[in-house]
Amino acid sequence: MKLFNRTITSQGSSFLKTFLLIGLILSPLKLIEGIAFAGSSDRAIEVASWLKVEAEVFEVWTSEEISPERVRFTKADGAQSAGELSDSSANKTVLFIFPKKSSAYNTALSTSLRVFADRDIFPKVEVVLMEKDNNKRLEVIEAAEAEGVDLIFATGSSSAKFAFNNYWGGRIPVVTICAKDPVMLGQMPAYNVGSGSNMAFTSLNVPVGLQGRYLKELNPNLRNVAVLFANENKSAIKTQYEPLVAWGKEHGVNVLGVGVSQKHAADELAEVVPSAVEKMRLTDPTLKESIFWITGSTSVFREIATVNAHSSTVPVLSVVPDVVKAGNDTAVMSIGVGFQSNAQLAAIYGVNVLTGKTRVGDLPVGLVEPPDIAISFLKAREIGMKVPFSFLERASTIYGNSGAIARSKGKNLVAEVD
Repeated sequence: MKLFNRTITSQGSSFLKTFLLIGLILSPLKLIEGIAFAGSSDRAIEVASWLKVEAEVFEVWTSEEISPERVRFTKADGAQSAGELSDSSANKTVLFIFPKKSSAYNTALSTSLRVFADRDIFPKVEVVLMEKDNNKRLEVIEAAEAEGVDLIFATGSSSAKFAFNNYWGGRIPVVTICAKDPVMLGQMPAYNVGSGSNMAFTSLNVPVGLQGRYLKELNPNLRNVAVLFANENKSAIKTQYEPLVAWGKEHGVNVLGVGVSQKHAADELAEVVPSAVEKMRLTDPTLKESIFWITGSTSVFREIATVNAHSSTVPVLSVVPDVVKAGNDTAVMSIGVGFQSNAQLAAIYGVNVLTGKTRVGDLPVGLVEPPDIAISFLKAREIGMKVPFSFLERASTIYGNSGAIARSKGKNLVAEVD
């Protein structure tokens, strides 16, 4: 079954694709197996006990574990390149500093390596696992200076905070990746200016004003937002909860803080989520004007099944696109910045710094706009939530009524009638 007529107009093509996507969502179609899009591989290869990299990276890169806490990537033998730019970058060294083992950081690294290769940049890339020990971090940076490292990616909010507090004005350019909003955290005065120093910032957050507009578009009569976060995740509280509280006061929306303290928070969530539901019932008896909002706190979003089990009919949304997935254990929708999208932007910043196209201190805060939207129509149907057509048009990831993927990375999947 052929889905697209390539002779129709651009406007007609857009309408037809959306119309056919609705068919994919609502109809009992069978997805053709084996479809793959560039950059969409989910298969990961373990290169160290704390690090996994997407398999396709090894088409052009090779890795070597040079110590228990350090892995090196270099251009693979036989990898094709245009020559001039690749040769000029071969003597460059890039260092990623990981504060912990994290699937999000794995995604950030894999994406960065793909971006480098796509732009014919093949520096020596080293990744070091450095737990939250400031003395050891300083030693790593001192060694990096001595070895002539050309660029550091401060990976995660804690690494970004450390670089801001301890390496502002340092000799090596630093780009933050997979880190939360530097303006909300007081690291930058505004989004549209550079640091004037050795750091460039990117953000995993959607500015709260834009986020609020999306929420009101989704539910114009919104009364309650219960925000789920880990109490120890100060950056999530500072950038994803507190700004929403201020926004809620301006727009007549009650924003509840629902924090958990345990790293394995299933039991705790089983208590606090029903309590939040009852609080929302006080102003919204039918719960049709309330939502749960999951922040980028791992201990919360990995327990999406528990949250769903105790949320009654309240839609569960997330800032993390990966929380929307196939099957029942999913948020109904996410409006946020994916780790891959942020990493693509950060890696492009890095390329521009490495090639001398721009000075790191001149780069404004890197924001991903429009945000990544993911939707599960299986979950929407289950809880009786209506999804505005405008969200369907904008979504980069969609799971249909059966819970199977219907759109991935902005591309509708081909289907055949069973």
